[in-house]
Amino acid sequence: MKIFNKSRIAWTISALFMVAVTSCSKDEPAEQSPLTSPSAGQILFTSEQAGLTVKSALIGNSDFVTDAGSTLKTTLHDNVTWWTATTDRTGIYSTEARTATSAGGTLGIVNNEYIADNTAASTPFTATIPMFWGVANTTHNFYAYYPYLGGSSAAAAVPVGLLSTQSQVVKNNFDHIGALDFLVATPISVTSPANTDQTSHTYVHLVYNHLFSIVEFNIAGSGTIGGVRLTGTNLGLAGALIDIKQSTPAPGVAYTLANQGSKAGAVIVNLATAATLTATATDTKVYMVIYPGYAGTCSIEFLNGGVWKNLVTKQAPAGGFLRGQKYVVTVNAATTPVPAPTSWSATVGPIIQSKCATCHGTTGGTAGINMGTYAQVAALSNTQIDNAGMYTMGSVTAAEQASIKAWVAEGKINN
Repeated sequence: MKIFNKSRIAWTISALFMVAVTSCSKDEPAEQSPLTSPSAGQILFTSEQAGLTVKSALIGNSDFVTDAGSTLKTTLHDNVTWWTATTDRTGIYSTEARTATSAGGTLGIVNNEYIADNTAASTPFTATIPMFWGVANTTHNFYAYYPYLGGSSAAAAVPVGLLSTQSQVVKNNFDHIGALDFLVATPISVTSPANTDQTSHTYVHLVYNHLFSIVEFNIAGSGTIGGVRLTGTNLGLAGALIDIKQSTPAPGVAYTLANQGSKAGAVIVNLATAATLTATATDTKVYMVIYPGYAGTCSIEFLNGGVWKNLVTKQAPAGGFLRGQKYVVTVNAATTPVPAPTSWSATVGPIIQSKCATCHGTTGGTAGINMGTYAQVAALSNTQIDNAGMYTMGSVTAAEQASIKAWVAEGKINN
């Protein structure tokens, strides 16, 4: 899983393949030799994450403050994500590359698996099944994504999703982020060598870009919490497809999905070990990955004793959550007593006896509906009990209606 490092401020992931490199930015790490000796004509890759800087003007009037350059990738190493050796795997496509050297094999590589060699921000990758140069002196196009999914999906229809229920081991831990991350490499075109059987190799460099956004909740309060729920619009993603051949969007702009799939309005992070809160918000951090774009009011709730409560509202960035950006929001989850359920004996039973039992007694009730005892009432459907027509006929007040509705919603408890 990738590692997050504060020594760098932006989300950056890139991959190098052993092919001619057209250009490299000056802050890229030195290229390294592969861990094994490649065959003649083999194409090799390395990778690094692409940075993102967000101007403060884009986040005015927001309760979510951008963390100047963060990354998702598999493991957070302080404030930048790194690849993790032998764990991180990427899928690579090329219609011009071939499956064997010396003009052997077949043209067209579909979803070949490559594995990170080093734990670092940039690393060479080793092929599970190597690819080789195709026709000499021709353009070769490469497309890639992370994490590797297996199968033979077309580059124009790679499955992508983001869990709406996420799990964090303990407060302040962000190991789970890696399993939620999804990256697409900027498509790259490289001219193959004149001698496609050459034994000297140059890396082809791929730069990977994040699809999602990350939210860090800094939570103050008292008592304990077992999770955080963020509610808005289109924050989770399931069953979608993405064309990884598309041009990389501008920083912060969401990728276009080939198939929208379904989106969830709420995302939950459950804590495997409940967090004990303090008055200092930074003592308790919970990390969530969300789909970008939502720009409205967010509702934040906290799980305590199996109940979601202490709802807090916060304003999302005016331009919406930006792709590839990490946000920090400070909230107070001071625990409050869970309201006692509505009482049958003290509240709902007396209302029904005084307003309903005249027509719906223990026996012979109108329309065959009897409401003389708790058992008879509880056996009725919710719509038979919570019935607007009957409220009118029985002159049930608004307050009494609210009590009945609450009792029904709470499970018609005999208390």
